[in-house]
Amino acid sequence: MRRGLALVLPVLCTAALAACESTQDKAAKLRKQGAEAFSQKGLSVKRASRSVEIRGRTVLSDPNGTAAVVELENRSSKTLRNVPIAIDVTDGRKSLFKNDDPGLEPSLVGIPVIRPRERVAWVNDQVFAESPKAVKAKVGTERGTVKSAPEMKVSKPELVPDPVSGLAAEGKVTNPSKILQKKLVLYAVARKGGKVVAAGAGGIEKLRPDKSAGYQIFFIGDPKGAKITIVTPPTTLEEGT
Repeated sequence: MRRGLALVLPVLCTAALAACESTQDKAAKLRKQGAEAFSQKGLSVKRASRSVEIRGRTVLSDPNGTAAVVELENRSSKTLRNVPIAIDVTDGRKSLFKNDDPGLEPSLVGIPVIRPRERVAWVNDQVFAESPKAVKAKVGTERGTVKSAPEMKVSKPELVPDPVSGLAAEGKVTNPSKILQKKLVLYAVARKGGKVVAAGAGGIEKLRPDKSAGYQIFFIGDPKGAKITIVTPPTTLEEGT
């Protein structure tokens, strides 16, 4: 579990849950989340998106781990839903890590929403690779479009020191919509001179309508003195889902 999610989400018995939950139950849960195409079978991007352009790729590594950052731009006039993102982290020659294992969280294999003309940075902070040098990326065709999507409001982050994991970004995210949001993920990127120098991700299990919740995001890389941007795509687009 990523460090940010470990501190923001309620404690979950993940190992025990995996042991006692049947394959059928797990599949039903993934279908309900609209993520079966991503996680249950493992990510496979065979056709590249014509709507989303990759604007940047960065791999970061420090003693806390490795993160891949893929900067995206939706060039279309539509709000895209469930956009898959396949990455291949390399040492400059051979592959070290791909996010194509079955059972990965949806946030590690794609982004739930990209609005028209929007530019966002997607972060996978669960990369397991030694001495990474580069990351390749391929964005697949979206799983659909929507007329509109709720927009979360994220407060300006404050950097707070942690004695174990270094600096963390803290603040609040607000759900101004009437739709309960489940398993929100916050992608944070720190830039200096336009260059990505640090990145991380955090999560919130549930965010009720017209409510706020605190977030905490730990970084891979050094965000000190950098400009930090945080995006929180909505995960639930319709009431009752």
